[in-house]
Amino acid sequence: MRPATKTAGAVVDSDFGFRAGSTILAPIPFTNDVIGSGLTLGAGYLFTLPGSKPSGLGLGYMQTSNGTVGYGLGGIVNFADGRWTLGAAAVDGDINYDLPVVLPFLGEQDISLRQSLTGGGVQLGYNFTPQFEASATLAYVDTVIELDSDLIDELPGFLQPDLDTELGRLTFDLKYDTRDDTFYPTSGVVGSAAITFAEEIDSVFNDRFQLDDRSYMKNVLSLSGYQSVGENGVIAGKAVFCGASDNAPFFDTCGVGFVDGARGFSALSYLEDYSASAQVEFRGRLSQRIGYVAFADVGGGGGSIRDISTDNGGYAGGLGVRFRLSQQFALDYSADYAINNDGDGFLYLYLGQRF
Repeated sequence: MRPATKTAGAVVDSDFGFRAGSTILAPIPFTNDVIGSGLTLGAGYLFTLPGSKPSGLGLGYMQTSNGTVGYGLGGIVNFADGRWTLGAAAVDGDINYDLPVVLPFLGEQDISLRQSLTGGGVQLGYNFTPQFEASATLAYVDTVIELDSDLIDELPGFLQPDLDTELGRLTFDLKYDTRDDTFYPTSGVVGSAAITFAEEIDSVFNDRFQLDDRSYMKNVLSLSGYQSVGENGVIAGKAVFCGASDNAPFFDTCGVGFVDGARGFSALSYLEDYSASAQVEFRGRLSQRIGYVAFADVGGGGGSIRDISTDNGGYAGGLGVRFRLSQQFALDYSADYAINNDGDGFLYLYLGQRF
């Protein structure tokens, strides 16, 4: 027995039930301009319950060339004829990266940071119609950020400028989805409006000084559309607007290439309180297994909506190839190369489509 195809909300044409799913077990190479190149060892299981959207369970281990390591597990299940969605995830890792900052008399400098992170979250969503869903996500993060410097390491423990942050986030998300498939849509639109309320408690110098509690908001609006062209082509587009309170931590703010996944932009180079971007992509298939894309992105940021400018962003374009890992769920392994208006090149390796 098989479900009907083209059901709004991306019910795929596959067998019903948990046992009729598809297993993915493979090392997944990837690249990231923040944490370098690396390898994820992952295991996943995709399945579809009767009348519902695709569900999945997975776990993985990640390690990169700059010493970043991470563990994660999670899953999301759509059930009750597509009415309810329940998700949960947990992560633990140590991340090494350079944060560009502007210092007095020195100009822009890259500050090497080490960030340990432990967190998790749960999500509950309800579909009022096959196209319209409302969800709430409650997340908790405990993170410590240290300067990666031999001099700092030699100082007494109470003088080491650690930033210890406990962060609670509650996100309400409204989503409208008419895509014909979750993993490789060829028609339809998906739009979302996410409002996040967060509470943060900071301490420095190994808890010897407590800073005032901070609360902040973050809003993200996103709209994507898909249209078939010819026999195997798809034109896809995405627009994202982000706004965050000026007291939001840098790792939960806005920025081109940071909050929107735009290719061709260093994720930490354009952090701003507000950002907006647009992406367009042509997707084609050479065979059942092999596909390709051509894409262009543009975006900018600023301290306010009126200050949004491509001076804090720019434009980029590039090409990519796709290799189909699961025919049942149209899941691709992706490799893209982008060049921006400054002539900088970026290689991206990841699982699935960019949007």
